[in-house]
Amino acid sequence: MVMTRNGLVTGLALGVSMFVVATMGGCPSPEQPAVVPDAGPTDGNGPGADDAGTPRITCTPARSNERIPLRHAATREAVTETFDNLRARVDAQCGSCHKAPEIRGGFQYTSDLASLRATAPAMARMATQGAMPPLPSSEQLKQAVALGQALSSWLAQGTPEGSFEVREEGSSDGGVDVARGVGEAMTDLGHCIPESAPLGGDPEKDVWFARATALPRFLSETDTDIVTFDAEKLARRGTVAFAPTYPLFSDHAKKLRQVHVPAGTSIRYDAKTKHFDIPPNTRFYKTFFKPVKDARGQVGYRKIETRLIVVRQPWRDSLFGTYIWNEDETVAELHDLRYRDGSSFSDRVIVYRTDEATGATRNYAIPGRHRCVDCHTGSEGQNFVLGFTPLQLNRRPGGEGGVDAEADVLEDELSQVDRLISYGVLTGIRSSADLPRLETYGSKRPRNTQELELQGYFIANCAQCHNPNGFAVLSNPAIASLDFSAGGSLFQFPTTLKESNGLRSYVNLGVTDFAADLRGPTPSSTLFQRVARDTDERIIHMPANVPGQDCRAPLLVARWLASLDWPRDSGLSTAQKEANRQERLRHAELAVKETCQDPPDVRWVSEDFTDKVPYEPRNTHWESSIGVPPFDYLKRYPITQAHEALAHQRIPTNFWTPKPGCRFDANAPPPESIEPWMKDTLGNPKQPWGELYSTTPGAAVFQGICANCHGRAGDGQSGAAKTLVALNGARVANLAKGLFGTSSTGTANLAMFERVLGEHGGARYMTWMAAGGTTVTFTPEFMQAWIKYGEVDIDFSPRETDWGKWGANMLGAARGACDLVRVGKFGTGSSEPPSGNPSAIGGATLWKKICTLDNPLTPEIEAGTDSAAVSEWLQHAQFNAGVMAYFYLRDELSKGRIYPLRGECDKR
Repeated sequence: MVMTRNGLVTGLALGVSMFVVATMGGCPSPEQPAVVPDAGPTDGNGPGADDAGTPRITCTPARSNERIPLRHAATREAVTETFDNLRARVDAQCGSCHKAPEIRGGFQYTSDLASLRATAPAMARMATQGAMPPLPSSEQLKQAVALGQALSSWLAQGTPEGSFEVREEGSSDGGVDVARGVGEAMTDLGHCIPESAPLGGDPEKDVWFARATALPRFLSETDTDIVTFDAEKLARRGTVAFAPTYPLFSDHAKKLRQVHVPAGTSIRYDAKTKHFDIPPNTRFYKTFFKPVKDARGQVGYRKIETRLIVVRQPWRDSLFGTYIWNEDETVAELHDLRYRDGSSFSDRVIVYRTDEATGATRNYAIPGRHRCVDCHTGSEGQNFVLGFTPLQLNRRPGGEGGVDAEADVLEDELSQVDRLISYGVLTGIRSSADLPRLETYGSKRPRNTQELELQGYFIANCAQCHNPNGFAVLSNPAIASLDFSAGGSLFQFPTTLKESNGLRSYVNLGVTDFAADLRGPTPSSTLFQRVARDTDERIIHMPANVPGQDCRAPLLVARWLASLDWPRDSGLSTAQKEANRQERLRHAELAVKETCQDPPDVRWVSEDFTDKVPYEPRNTHWESSIGVPPFDYLKRYPITQAHEALAHQRIPTNFWTPKPGCRFDANAPPPESIEPWMKDTLGNPKQPWGELYSTTPGAAVFQGICANCHGRAGDGQSGAAKTLVALNGARVANLAKGLFGTSSTGTANLAMFERVLGEHGGARYMTWMAAGGTTVTFTPEFMQAWIKYGEVDIDFSPRETDWGKWGANMLGAARGACDLVRVGKFGTGSSEPPSGNPSAIGGATLWKKICTLDNPLTPEIEAGTDSAAVSEWLQHAQFNAGVMAYFYLRDELSKGRIYPLRGECDKR
């Protein structure tokens, strides 16, 4: 019998069942929770009418170093606009690209009343997302958001031809003011700390959330008293605050995090896995605050947004969303700005005042649903929750466990685990002493303090993506070696490790002038470059999905690099090595101080990788381009049953990478054809035959080439996609729901191509786009950096100049692979012609089948004596590769089946 919050496990299920039955008749529907407390203001003092029967809880002032005194709300004066002036603003910001006769990106308007009425919803959405203009400066972003707000207000008020009031979206009458005493004493643990006693409950809301399929419109509907921020009232309802040991950077915002565990349940610590088991329908709240200077020059913090996660299993069923506070901070409404395809909720930018006296403003970026999924996919407990883990809850004093030595961590912060145990929120542990510590997590130990501090930063800011289940690794398994979770790869990080294309080092300890290298535009250690420099064609700035610039990230990486053992110090005495180390540390701090500054405002590049509904091809000129030089071959080459059969044929290319949890057939017979790469020098199989890995040409082409941009799920989610949109605003297609999706009537989107181009017309269109039909410009430098083989048995030259020869586009990689097949150098690691992936030798058979299908490899083509014939052969070969990817997308990926890579034996 195990003690849990408000009761015992024995009899719990029956008790809950009886409660549900007893309340079913009067229970609210999932569309509306029982209580909507923001119908009118309250002073936040004393128990209300709904407090009957809840326990009285003593709340003592919070002893936390993170103070968040709330501002005294101020309301912006009413702003009046006229239609004529609105039209002039639209023309000024949008006309050069979209006013007839201009039609950039397939969008056009005229500035008459009827046209603006029709096009204003799309304009308002794109402007509010920060998507228009493309790649805006911070000032352009503000102007765009203001225009979006004006357009939304005009639409909401019936599109008048005269004047109208510009209203902030989400503002409404009524609401709740935070009591002055609560606001002035606010910290990251709330304004006070509830006594160590069992908490109360919020049974009506618990029952409602157990049945809910979507979040309610207002934050006040999610948890009784949540909008009062009164820690004593919230504790009576079972909601308490916590703060992580290693905080996430969010443009210097302050944060209040709260958890509500449904009554009768608890969050249990599993000592074997070192994870928390979080019960279904546990609610996690995180409110973001930004500083505002009032007319008297005093700084208080404004509530900007509150994010909510309702835990479900599997984690993909979790409910989550963002509530945006109106300017007078009385109402928080669910953010539901839509993506291009109509799904919710997209990127959004709001502009808030930082100085009430001067009117100065700053941009604030709210990440869209896809970014939430990107980050939370890799949650440690696979529960969609970040920041509530054993390591994060186990607060440490400054200087311990990788915590900043200058941090002043006070009593209530250090005692939060023991407090949560006493509340009944946590079970399975006796005290914080039972929880793991970062410096002893896993089998490896940190080299020094700098490595431990960097790991602490990575826990909160990088590990959610860089772990075996994280977005970065799932979208590009080639970087699986960068596991930045606790117990991952950072402790004792191998300093010789190179990027997956083998071109650059994550850590370079051979530079002549360390300080100059740190200050340079492209530092030689790419781990430093990724956190210290903006996105370029080779890297995406890290951490991803985060606005603003955190100068602590490059400082910690630079100090870590400085602290390592540099080869040139070998042979020196211990004292000399330490003196050199201290000198490098000094240079690291100076270099980062000189090159990293917090920007005066936020620049945000919106991401929307969805496709329009109904579907529209990206390049609308496809009908007039396919079959016409230089793309005449796209109609000339046949697509036969042989193509379809080959695309799905399983061909051995390597051996599985064994790992715990994977079992193989110990009695498996040898394959029908034993190739030399399968055997060692004695003629024995390199691994048991049961570990032989096979893939299909369709999967190999897609995962070796297309997935690098379009994502392994074909949804446009990848690091390369984020890089492209940050560089030139290019949007990578969501192939799974776009080209290979269906209309609202169930008609396949491929049908439009088949009507014009015949059977498999979609393959010809897709091959055209991948061979140069796209309007996106790919440079050889981008292709070299992002088209990586990783765990896919594909080979091509790592030499940048070869991409110009093959064509800097997606199928240029297939052309390069077939060029190596042509001369017999595929997978050999040869230097001429350059071969980049010697371990891909087993893929030579598969790629030869692709390249030579209906495309014979003659001795003249092998020898290259007829350049025209070679060119024609390579062109046909890359066409075959595109068709392979088409069949994989059509028959497997669009149906949710992702072919496992050889490092994913657990997904067989």
